[in-house]
Amino acid sequence: MASNMDVLVGRVDSLGRVYIPAKWRKNWRKVILVRLEDGSILIRPLKRSLRFSDLFDSIEVDVSPEEFLDFHRLRSKMYEKVH
Repeated sequence: MASNMDVLVGRVDSLGRVYIPAKWRKNWRKVILVRLEDGSILIRPLKRSLRFSDLFDSIEVDVSPEEFLDFHRLRSKMYEKVH
């Protein structure tokens, strides 16, 4: 499997920010997915808008069973956890 892989060694600043080179971000939209996976951080630009179902495997939320009956209430609780 051939790949074109650029590598950057950098620092995390005091606010937890990292530098991503402009040439890597050139064709990215404004929304990215950041996920902790097996001790590594995966940053992936999203090619489309984020759907509610994209979050199913990425967050945990403590909600009552009644909230599952109302999709809008459940979605609000899930987004509260993300933001």
